[in-house]
Amino acid sequence: MTKHAAMATIESGVRNLDSILGGGLPRGSATVIAGPPGSGKTIFAQQLCFHNASSNDRVLYFNTLSEPTAKTLRYLKHFSFFEAKKFDTSVRFVDLGSMIRTNGLEQASALITAQVKEWRPAVVVIDSFKVFDDLAASREELRKFSYQIAVQLMAWETTALFLGEYGASEYETNPLFSIVDGLIVVTQRESAGEQQRFLHVIKMRGAEHSRDEHTFSITRSGVEVYAPRVTLQRRPKADEGDQPRCKTGISKLDDLLGEGIPRGSSLLIAGVAGTGKTVLGLEFIYRGAKAGEKGIIFSFEETAERLAATAHGLGWDLDKEIRRGMIQMIFIPQPEIVVEKHLLMMRERVEAMGARRISIDSVSVFLHKIKDPQLAREKTFQLASIVQNAAAVGFLATDIPYGANQISRFGVEETVVDGVILLSSIEEDRERARYIEVYKLRNTAHLRGRHNMAIGPDGIGVFPRYASEPSSSTPPTEEAKRRRP
Repeated sequence: MTKHAAMATIESGVRNLDSILGGGLPRGSATVIAGPPGSGKTIFAQQLCFHNASSNDRVLYFNTLSEPTAKTLRYLKHFSFFEAKKFDTSVRFVDLGSMIRTNGLEQASALITAQVKEWRPAVVVIDSFKVFDDLAASREELRKFSYQIAVQLMAWETTALFLGEYGASEYETNPLFSIVDGLIVVTQRESAGEQQRFLHVIKMRGAEHSRDEHTFSITRSGVEVYAPRVTLQRRPKADEGDQPRCKTGISKLDDLLGEGIPRGSSLLIAGVAGTGKTVLGLEFIYRGAKAGEKGIIFSFEETAERLAATAHGLGWDLDKEIRRGMIQMIFIPQPEIVVEKHLLMMRERVEAMGARRISIDSVSVFLHKIKDPQLAREKTFQLASIVQNAAAVGFLATDIPYGANQISRFGVEETVVDGVILLSSIEEDRERARYIEVYKLRNTAHLRGRHNMAIGPDGIGVFPRYASEPSSSTPPTEEAKRRRP
């Protein structure tokens, strides 16, 4: 079978974009970056320019009527990707504005050609290319001009970016789009209750690019694309026979879990408010640290200080394990949650720490802006993929709505995870009794049924009801609680 040579590409310098493009921007291609004003076209192009600029690969950036060069540089200096030493040595800005206003397309084409011949750039940007639409006397003139520019840049083996405020209706009617090799659209609109930016690769000749729309943000570091569908791929589980199963270390809970939890598994910890989900996740991490397993807590409800206070009240020296590097706690306030951004952050923190235990409190808060159950299922799958790829064990807390006949917030999460532990509390004889049930745990012969649970001075105590014992919902006596190991 004949092997085809891989297409030569250049790095975009934009996080995760090269993965979306299938390896990078094709070298020698001409690509349109389209979108309304303020959508991020210029910052995207400038970031790519400074990332690629060097003494061997120079960059030529043409401004037209959109923004004078002096103003462009004033704002550009605030981004971390800007390197002043590259300005006018490997990156040259040329203002075409005055030339275009007085002489039109013909002189603009001549000036672009002259600059390319002199500078011999590897990358050329024209910002904005759409101004030529307004100056062209006809569609034929615009097509001729666009074709001439594209062919000239191709002859000089440059990679070109044409920026413009193009809309969807123009993709089929504007002759430019039949000439260029690629089309990347950037937009911003309201989604999940907040304004978000989106990037969509519509066309890229010769590349196996993602066809999904991906969110991105603009910070002082520049453009950062979040693409968990592309970058957060689930790897196959390791052979379970190669490593021992996880024992939680929580009093008698391991009796319910049989031979233990398979590595790479995610368990949904489900219950209404006040049933002990946070304490269970916290103790899971603490007992693991004491046994030599690193653990990480992602909290969207309780601050690290409040979690530490909870641990102290239960008699645990959580601070000692944090100082030893065995536990990390990351708190993200609910209003600041950006699902795709924080999915990638979680993956990075888990991998950097080498965490073997992960607690997420809670999935229902993390996904609270999502209304589509199928999208909630996808994001839960991505959370579980983080756990599986790390060969860790994850406890994913979820709130069950009061009175709902389901075992998760959205009613779909349990189809993704490997196990479900149900927590409940019932008022009996004027007291509230707690219960725990291993609802499911894949590939494990676990103890079934509902069992008494209590939260005491040393954390969670489980009182298994073994098969030989009568089925009873009576809570444990005080004497039984004192005998708890």
